Amino acid sequence: MRVAIFTNTYHPAVNGVANCVAAYRKGLLDAGHEVTIFAPAPQGYDLRSDPDDILRFPALPLPLDVDYSIAMPYSSSVFKALRGRQFDVVHTQHPVWVGAWGAWYARWNDVPLVTTVHTEYELFAPMVPLPTALVEMYLNLRVTSYCNKCQVVTTPVESARHRLEEQGVTTPVEILPNPIRVSDFAGVDGSRVRQELGVSDEVVLIGFVGRLSREKNLKVLIKAVGRVLHQYEKAAFVLVGDGPELDSIKQQIRHMEGAERVFLAGSVPYEDIPPYQAAIDIMVTASLSETQPLAYTEAMAAGTPIVALRAPGAVDMIDDGVNGLLSEVEDGAAGLAEKMLALAEDANLRTKLAQGAQQSAQQFDVAHVTDRLVAIYNRAIELGGELPL
Repeated sequence: MRVAIFTNTYHPAVNGVANCVAAYRKGLLDAGHEVTIFAPAPQGYDLRSDPDDILRFPALPLPLDVDYSIAMPYSSSVFKALRGRQFDVVHTQHPVWVGAWGAWYARWNDVPLVTTVHTEYELFAPMVPLPTALVEMYLNLRVTSYCNKCQVVTTPVESARHRLEEQGVTTPVEILPNPIRVSDFAGVDGSRVRQELGVSDEVVLIGFVGRLSREKNLKVLIKAVGRVLHQYEKAAFVLVGDGPELDSIKQQIRHMEGAERVFLAGSVPYEDIPPYQAAIDIMVTASLSETQPLAYTEAMAAGTPIVALRAPGAVDMIDDGVNGLLSEVEDGAAGLAEKMLALAEDANLRTKLAQGAQQSAQQFDVAHVTDRLVAIYNRAIELGGELPL
């Protein structure tokens, strides 16, 4: 099968969508399929470092603090490839920019179109300097309209499928987990990371891995961690990631008891993430809306139980008492802290949940997800027909 994937972000950018697309590509290539990636080229990026199946649009930095660039709609190498290659299916990752160009190409060439909804786009409305309600309404309509021009829509978890169907998506919506290579995380030694941080084996290391942005509800997370550090002296906390909320987090930590047991690792290359996940004893998140964050999946694969709020995304992945613990949203930081303390003080419970986490991670392995992805492509090809305008 010959697959064209259009995305607004790809390596060397470090974010969930870029990592997910790279996993799609690797899984499909390993299964014997042909894949061509169409993505922006970050400023200063050396195009010679790409293989022949990754083609770039020139791009400018997005005037927001996110790991995306604005792709320019002209690239001679892209146009040459689109004219010279025949594809069986087009798979887009976004409803705008490069994703929209992928949809246009699919329509003009009568190629089946699949799109993946990776996130709840309305969460980014406050970043736009316009009335939030107006931006949310536009995004809702845009995503719904775009999805209804596809043969098949995919999304990682059931709660996201339900949300899409509620907002008016009538195209078939299939569950497609975000893939990782589970073997990259299973059995990895995190001792080097702990040594670098100065954290002994007797210390329970709590961690957060992800982008430091507003939608992650980090103020509540840090407040919860502060409660744990205050009540449990053998606990420490590491924050792995970077983003626009970093300065605010630093200020919050500065006034927190136990601040000397907080470590800011900053942005870590993806290939170095497994040792950090392995070093962490408890993964914590306070996010109120996710789809299927790769950080959760990676933690599970490393055998790290997750403590989270009972919110979309977390409830799709975390089986309370089996592979992690869920706290009620209304209990806020105090509820999260209570769950973390329960795990920190009970090594047997941590072991039990760690085993459950590793078992849960198997469903997200790239080989399993690739089989599912190919089945979805085949369904789109069977549906075929001219795309609606």
